[in-house]
Amino acid sequence: MIQELQSQTVPEPQDVTALQSRLLDHYKLGGVLGEGSFGVVWSCDHIITGEEHAVKMVDKVETPFADIMREAELIRTLDHPNIVKCFGVFFDNCFVCIVMDKFVGGDVVQALQERTRAQRIFPDHTMVHVTRQMAAAIEYVHSRNVVHRDIKGDNFLMDRTDLTCSQCKLALTDFGTACRLEPGRRLCAECGTQPFWSPEFYDLSYIEKVDVWALGVLTFGLVTTKFPFKGEGEVRSKQILFPPYVHDECAEMISMMLKKEEGERASAAEILRHPWLDGTRKTTTMLLQTSFLSENSGLDGESFQEAEVDHEVTRRRLSLIDRMQQEHLTMDPAANPTASRRLMNHTKNQFFIQTQDATLYYKWIPSSLLRKQNSLHRFMDGQAETDHSGECLSLSPPDVQLFDKFLREHNIETAKFGVDRAKSVQALAAEVHSGASRLMLDAANYKKLVRVVDVVVLKLYDEQDRLLVDMEEHFSDGRRRPTRRLPGSKKETTENIRQTAERILEETLNLDPALVSFNLHLVMNQEEELDSPSYPGLHTVYRKEIVTGTVESEDPELQKKFGLGVHAAGWRASERGCTRLLQWMTEEEAVAAYVKVDVESSVSSSLVQAPIGLKEDELTAYLTELKVDVSQYGRQGAKTLKQFSDELIKGEVQVGRDKNGVPAVVSEVVNLCIHDPMRGEMLCQYKQLGSGNCAYEHLSLPCTTRRPDENEFLVAKRILKRRLRINPNTVILETKVRRLQEERSTNAYPGLIFVERELVITASLDPQVPQSRMRSSKMSAIKFVER
Repeated sequence: MIQELQSQTVPEPQDVTALQSRLLDHYKLGGVLGEGSFGVVWSCDHIITGEEHAVKMVDKVETPFADIMREAELIRTLDHPNIVKCFGVFFDNCFVCIVMDKFVGGDVVQALQERTRAQRIFPDHTMVHVTRQMAAAIEYVHSRNVVHRDIKGDNFLMDRTDLTCSQCKLALTDFGTACRLEPGRRLCAECGTQPFWSPEFYDLSYIEKVDVWALGVLTFGLVTTKFPFKGEGEVRSKQILFPPYVHDECAEMISMMLKKEEGERASAAEILRHPWLDGTRKTTTMLLQTSFLSENSGLDGESFQEAEVDHEVTRRRLSLIDRMQQEHLTMDPAANPTASRRLMNHTKNQFFIQTQDATLYYKWIPSSLLRKQNSLHRFMDGQAETDHSGECLSLSPPDVQLFDKFLREHNIETAKFGVDRAKSVQALAAEVHSGASRLMLDAANYKKLVRVVDVVVLKLYDEQDRLLVDMEEHFSDGRRRPTRRLPGSKKETTENIRQTAERILEETLNLDPALVSFNLHLVMNQEEELDSPSYPGLHTVYRKEIVTGTVESEDPELQKKFGLGVHAAGWRASERGCTRLLQWMTEEEAVAAYVKVDVESSVSSSLVQAPIGLKEDELTAYLTELKVDVSQYGRQGAKTLKQFSDELIKGEVQVGRDKNGVPAVVSEVVNLCIHDPMRGEMLCQYKQLGSGNCAYEHLSLPCTTRRPDENEFLVAKRILKRRLRINPNTVILETKVRRLQEERSTNAYPGLIFVERELVITASLDPQVPQSRMRSSKMSAIKFVER
């Protein structure tokens, strides 16, 4: 009987969180050691003992929580010198953190690639101690009724870089696909890495001997630098041949591991007893010449490398880890600064920003001088302007199909959209394009997609410390709806928090902003998740910025009108056919009326940008649907489909149809003109210092690529937050956008029109918000959560 066994039930996330404290309560993070589809591995030091370890931070977006817990529980039960040791499991908002041994030599694939670059192979006798340790690890896990299912070079770590050193210690890691196997049972799950699959793995009916086959593939690669098989056909039928420099006994041992019939294949215990591994066989060291290797060996070391993690996933993980560390610093101000904290330094008219890849230098330059700069004059000469509803690539039906497919891949039942009162997929796509909402991933859950709406909420007090509450709405058709909430409104993409707050005062509350004094230095953040009646199955997260203010006036008429002092307790305000009943009440009265008054303390936000782009096979199908000849890609200077796909995933370009339905690829960059009208100056980047102190001097505006799912004003705010470390609430964005566009044919994208578009958004320092942080003689970091 074929049965995929499941391990015992694991606790839910909310239960396990209480079992142990968080990682940063015990360990201090160092640097990144590696990354894979599961998550990222960092070095870490124990805060008390100083002992060095590695921590595998498993990404809850990429891996279901139950699978993470199965790996954590399994690895804690294993104890063998050739298997990584687990020192503890910790639970953070977005990661499960498994602390393990730290191996400084990298993995076996890295060693193979180093030898490949040097055009040398590993003589087979120098691999005896390596194969013995790998076989010992596999024999141990099999003795515990465990199948690893992903044996490959990436998953064997080394304690030194020289794999041929007889003292080199190896340890098996990454038990994410491992499971227990009871006698008489068979497994059927498709997992692991396909080049290491045995014939029965392709049949999806297998036992522990798939690990032995994978070890045979790996050992063959170590002594020949080649894969023995390419594809399922060769796995089932090809008979392997060994180069003449491989010893007969070594070849025999590998052949025993690569028997196509499962019953004839050796077990890990039998391999461990093979004469070749007893350490007595020695042969003369052979240094094969480059010419021989190039003609006969066909070095294939890169084939053993794990697939590259895409750019957006890497950036998302680093952002989440940065938030995790910032949250820890907030809770423990005495904690040491972390390695990932970015520095910012200000001088009188210039400052620099240090990122992971480079140091960016900015300075304020008189606008009159910028008009003379060839690289900037096109932004300064008053090109034709359009408002923020200006034309972009429209979502034609194929594009809506891709949008619908994206939703369904994240378990959103789009068939319920557009039924009864529910809105359509097209409506959601238009909403996201306009910036009215965003689709984001909740990184604390596996593939959980949410709709995010930015909201500003006002906590307004009078001179008697009473709180203003929006109690009820009366509509022109006679309907009434109790609200019982603090006044608030959605935040427009062009607004900062002060502008939204003043709009709420004027439009929603009919209250003169001059009567209110806000504390813009004390803004609380809160995220509240609710069902979305408009989009069934898609939860909405209201990302709230809560600003506190005081309403006061000495004018008796105004006091009476707005219920201040000893006068009436509230008033009525009208907005677009709706009348609101507003009431002053003490916080105790508000709580008794079920008004959410207090900002709940919570961990740092787990919301991150959702994945975009098309994988290579998806891009091929989409271009074919657009009637583009995909056979032209990768020829005569054209990009390969893989390169095109990588650009889409990184958000560097987007593909779709123009207004006439013509297939097009668009590169769109948002430039931010930040000017100081009081001084007549503009902020520009003038230098970039990369790795190795390689300097690139060029005058440009702060800019970045626009993702296809981003509104241009949200991109401008992203430039402020991520590139300049400036709080967007201290800046005013103009609502007009200049669009500079050029369309041309290019050999890079056969069958597609190439559209190069630059958007120019003008911004100025908000005169009503203190700007000392932007012009200061002292270093002054702006603290806020990067989202």
